[in-house]
Amino acid sequence: MNKINLKQIRKKRGYTQKELASKLGISDSTLAHYETGIRKITLETFLKILEVCKLEIEIKESLK
Repeated sequence: MNKINLKQIRKKRGYTQKELASKLGISDSTLAHYETGIRKITLETFLKILEVCKLEIEIKESLK
């Protein structure tokens, strides 16, 4: 499974922590914790990140 680098995505989109946190409806300290790995991103927030940052994911089924 590939990890996402939220900080890198945020900077690539030109957002400060405060701006992205506001768009996601979370505090900037919560976003900082997501970026550093102190907290795990909830599914709801993950889906908002995809929407706000205009990202897509591809899910592949493994036959293992």
